[in-house]
Amino acid sequence: MSKAKKSALPDKKMPHLVLLGAGASLASFPNGDKNGVKLPLMNSLVDKLDLHQFIPKQYENLTSDFEKLYSKLANDNSLMLAKTSIDKKVYEYFYDMEIPDKPTLYDYLILSLRKKDLIATFNWDPLLLKTMRRHSSIENLPNVAFLHGNVAVGVCNTCNIKGFKYNIICHRCRKPYSDMKLLYPVEKKNYSSNASINDEWQMLRAYFKISLYVTIFGYSAPVSDIDAKKLMLDASMENKSRNFYELEIIDIKSEEEIEDIWYDFIHSHHYSVIKNLKESYLWHHPRRSTDAFFDAYLMNSPWDENPFPEFNDIYEMHKWIEPLLRAEKTAN
Repeated sequence: MSKAKKSALPDKKMPHLVLLGAGASLASFPNGDKNGVKLPLMNSLVDKLDLHQFIPKQYENLTSDFEKLYSKLANDNSLMLAKTSIDKKVYEYFYDMEIPDKPTLYDYLILSLRKKDLIATFNWDPLLLKTMRRHSSIENLPNVAFLHGNVAVGVCNTCNIKGFKYNIICHRCRKPYSDMKLLYPVEKKNYSSNASINDEWQMLRAYFKISLYVTIFGYSAPVSDIDAKKLMLDASMENKSRNFYELEIIDIKSEEEIEDIWYDFIHSHHYSVIKNLKESYLWHHPRRSTDAFFDAYLMNSPWDENPFPEFNDIYEMHKWIEPLLRAEKTAN
C-alpha cells in the first residue's frame, strides 16, 4: 500500500466526490426506464439481453456470471465474432433507455452538487447524462466522469472532445461522433490504452487527491475491478487532507461486508455506512455538503439541516434551489 503524505489542514472549498456503481442506477430507476426497460445485473445480463445465441457451447455454464464469461471470450482470439456481437447487443440495449418525466434519485444527486464537485460512474447506461441535460439551465452543475465508457457519450477524434452522442455530430467540426468505448468486466483493464477512458481516470485520480468528502453509491468494487480499486486507493493515499476527509458508503450490504471491501480507504472513524441516498450528507446539506462538514467537524459549529423535500416535477426542484444558486453567485 502507498504511504500517505504528511497531512494538511482541509478547506471547505474542497470538492465532494461521488462514485457510482450499478446499485446507484438500480436505486434511481427501480421500475426501469420511462418505458419499463429494466437495468440488468451482471448475473442476469445474458438472459435479459438474449445473448445465448452468441455464446459458444463450452462456455454455456458461465451464462449466470457475465464477468467470467466475457473474460473467457476476451482471452480467446478465435471468438472475436462472438465478442463483437455481444458488444453491439449490449450497446444497443442501453442506448435506447429513456428517463422518466418525474424526478428520480439522480435528479436529487445532480442538484445536490456544484461545479467544484465530481460524479464518477462505472455505469454504461445513459440515464445519468440524460438526467443532467434536463437541468442544463442550472449553470453550477457538477463535473462527470465515465470510468467504463458510456453509450450517451460521443467522441470526436478530430477535435479530441466528447459530446452528447444523441446529437449525432460534433458541434465544432460537424463530423459524426464515434462511440465511446465500453469497458467490460475483464480481469485486466488497461485504462491508459484508450485516450477517452484515460482522460476520465485522470480526472477521478485528481479528485481523489483533493476531495474533503467521498460518497460511494452502489459500487462494491467487484473482483474484476481490482485494478480500478488500486488506482483509486493510490490516489486517495496522496490526499493531503486524508486525516480529515470523510468516506460515506451507500449500499444495501451489511456494514461488516462494506467495511471489508473498503477497509483500505477508511481513515480511523471517518466513515459511515447508510442504506440510501436520503440518509446522506448530500441530501441533508444539498449544494453545501463540504461547507457544512467542514464547519461541523473542524470548527465545531454544526449547521442546521436543509434536507430536500419530495418534488413532483423538475420545475419544483429548480424553484427550491434558487436561493442556494443566488448565494453561490454572490459568493463568486
